[in-house]
Amino acid sequence: MSDVTSAVANRSVLVVDDETGVRDLMSRWLQAGGYAVTSAAGADEALGACQTLSPAVALCDIRMPGRDGIWLAEQLREQHPETAVIMATGIADVESAISTVREGVFDYLTKPFGRERVHDAVVRGIEWHRSALDSRCWRERLEADVRDREARLIEAIAAMTVDSEPAVDALLSGLTVAQPDEFAHARRVAELSVRVAGMLGMPEEGRAVLRRAAMLHDLGKLAMPEALLRKPAPLSVDETALIRQQTRLGAGLIAGVPYLERAAAIVAEVAERPDGLGYPEGRQDPSLEARIVAAVNAYDTMMRPCGYRRPLAPADALTELSRCSGTQFDAEVVRVLKQAVATH
Repeated sequence: MSDVTSAVANRSVLVVDDETGVRDLMSRWLQAGGYAVTSAAGADEALGACQTLSPAVALCDIRMPGRDGIWLAEQLREQHPETAVIMATGIADVESAISTVREGVFDYLTKPFGRERVHDAVVRGIEWHRSALDSRCWRERLEADVRDREARLIEAIAAMTVDSEPAVDALLSGLTVAQPDEFAHARRVAELSVRVAGMLGMPEEGRAVLRRAAMLHDLGKLAMPEALLRKPAPLSVDETALIRQQTRLGAGLIAGVPYLERAAAIVAEVAERPDGLGYPEGRQDPSLEARIVAAVNAYDTMMRPCGYRRPLAPADALTELSRCSGTQFDAEVVRVLKQAVATH
């Protein structure tokens, strides 16, 4: 999109109303304010107009013959999510208009309305549109970064033969050569996870697989953009959704390595929770191995510096685990973990 086209798009308004007089009046008001206005007499005509250029703002009458404004608003939200939709409605339809605002419509105007009310709503709609565009561009840059990093990780893993515990360590050491703290974190999580598993009666073979998963539980994190990992503030909704892909990515990176196949299944579940509020599947029954790694990882992570908080002391980290016991973390695993820490 050229700079000229982009400038027009950022001040474009689509006016949709089946009454010619109302449609023409609002178009004149907006054109006088410097907006690029396109008009349509119905929902289908409006969607057709959007195929050429997505409007920054769509001002839609709620009552129209055939498909109404609510149907149109749903189509615009799906096909043109950066378009700010403003509903125009009569007094009798205010309740319907308000409900559409709750479902994603930006604003509504109650007839009769004047030029200033239309102008104010469109100005705020333009601001929302620009913010939504910025968010989409940022999200697309982050997603492209993840794809590039994932491709490099796939290439690096494919170049190595991983068929023993020393090879697992060598793999992770090589991938985190610029991040030695990440390797040290993985070693601590693996060591403590195996200790907890032993106290829970897990057989030696199971503990061996658990160690591999614990060593590689953060592998998907290596595909995450530094801008997110080092952000000195809580993540946005879009950023959180991207970060939550890391367990799936990590599991996918090693699922094709025979020696790591069972470990991959554990890595995929590490972010699941007993209360079902985890990800990526929202499962309430993650494997015991995954529950162990989740609790131990959280314990060690809380004691590490973070961009927007200070590290916790071991006793405080255990208190936080206890507070979340039975919801975020398995209660029995937390109980045994506390014993493991106290006796070490």
